Amino acid sequence: MQLRLDPHDRYYLAHIDGLVSLEAWDQVLQELAHAIAPLQHDRMLVDLSGLVGWLGLPERTAVGRLMATHLARLGKVALVIEASKITGAVEGEARRNGLDLRLFSDGDEAAAWVVT
Repeated sequence: MQLRLDPHDRYYLAHIDGLVSLEAWDQVLQELAHAIAPLQHDRMLVDLSGLVGWLGLPERTAVGRLMATHLARLGKVALVIEASKITGAVEGEARRNGLDLRLFSDGDEAAAWVVT
């Protein structure tokens, strides 16, 4: 998976593209955490529209846990992904582990939420 990070006025915009696997998620989230560590914003919108593939429920749950671990310093995280891939597993696990994360199928809705 590949990462690109673009700062905006009130949040970071990250683009994550590529073939999904649990190992790839762990690697890209470590890279993202390292990239944002010295930066000031505590909000992030992540565009996942370039992801390829599907994960099972146990792997999606693990991704939510990884997000909570690696992005713990952020106040809010909005993920944008196609509606058919939203199951609640990632969001639920991330929230259970202390990360204020929501999934959206619409980028404008995600941006509006992440700055409120």
